[in-house]
Amino acid sequence: MIHPDAVSDPLTGPLHRSFLVGCFFSGAVALFVLPLHLALAGAPHSAAVLMLAWMLGQWPLALYLSRSGNLERAITISSVLFAVFTGVICALTGGAQSFAVIWLLIPCLEAAFAGQRRTAVITTGFCAAVYAGLFFLPAGGPIAFGLPAALDPVATLAAVLYAGLLSCRLISDRSRTKTLIKNATEDFQTMGQAVSGVVCEVQSNGELRLLGGPARRLFGPAFASNGPDWIFTRLHVTDRPAYLTRLSEARHDGLASELVLRIRRFHEHMEENGAPNFTAMTVRLIPAQAFRAGARDQCETQPVLVAIDPVTSETGGGAPVEILDNIEQLPEFTPDVSSESIPAQTARAKSA
Repeated sequence: MIHPDAVSDPLTGPLHRSFLVGCFFSGAVALFVLPLHLALAGAPHSAAVLMLAWMLGQWPLALYLSRSGNLERAITISSVLFAVFTGVICALTGGAQSFAVIWLLIPCLEAAFAGQRRTAVITTGFCAAVYAGLFFLPAGGPIAFGLPAALDPVATLAAVLYAGLLSCRLISDRSRTKTLIKNATEDFQTMGQAVSGVVCEVQSNGELRLLGGPARRLFGPAFASNGPDWIFTRLHVTDRPAYLTRLSEARHDGLASELVLRIRRFHEHMEENGAPNFTAMTVRLIPAQAFRAGARDQCETQPVLVAIDPVTSETGGGAPVEILDNIEQLPEFTPDVSSESIPAQTARAKSA
């Protein structure tokens, strides 16, 4: 019965399941109580009819959630229906002084399971409107029915217990979320140590955000101390124009590219000889919109994914080499390229 989009989701799947279980349980109780009431006490009172109708109305709501998968809308409809039911009961039992007024707090708690602030605002506003409307009932009007005064504390206690049950469900949902986040973080860290490359995201404001990969192993423990765009500051001076050009094309035109650039691995003060140690690395610039749903606003620059992998082949140590989807054709080994060796390699190339 759970929607296919939520059945495999470890976060929303249990919420769908608990909502459906509550709906089916309410409908089953109504089907059990109705014939029993008819057999033992005769025709039910108007309040009992309203309650049974609300409980049976949970089944179509469960069917809607099962077919649409829209949990936010299902919870909103459920909360509004419960507020209407409570408001009618209050109108029949004394208006704003009814024993059932406290039950108007329940829809506000139920709206928290939708995970959207909009649902909570709509539900809370509707409950407040229902409560305010009770004051406009005719003063001293006839009460359709009433409960013995001794049962008023029972109704209040039932509302408090139900609110406590919803609070326990919220706590359970939060604990499950924390567990999922912890497991995902551990898996992310394990995967980052197993791969050889680093994946970053150049955001719209120009800051660089690390998404994954062994950045500490490739660039040292203080890899981000060079500023928000620490990749650019580590590039060789002659390679920076090519990097900025390809980055601009990816951000504004949505063009993906691949370059072999020289990147300084560690800080100068961390190196023994004091000379910058540049290493040839493959840099892929891919528009982030290629991996995300939704249309991109043409008036705004889009984030760019930057994938950096150590090159395991010899590139000659010259200027940046642009590659068109043929990284597998590179030779098999690339030594570290330092700034001191670049002039010598260039001279040997000219003599050849």
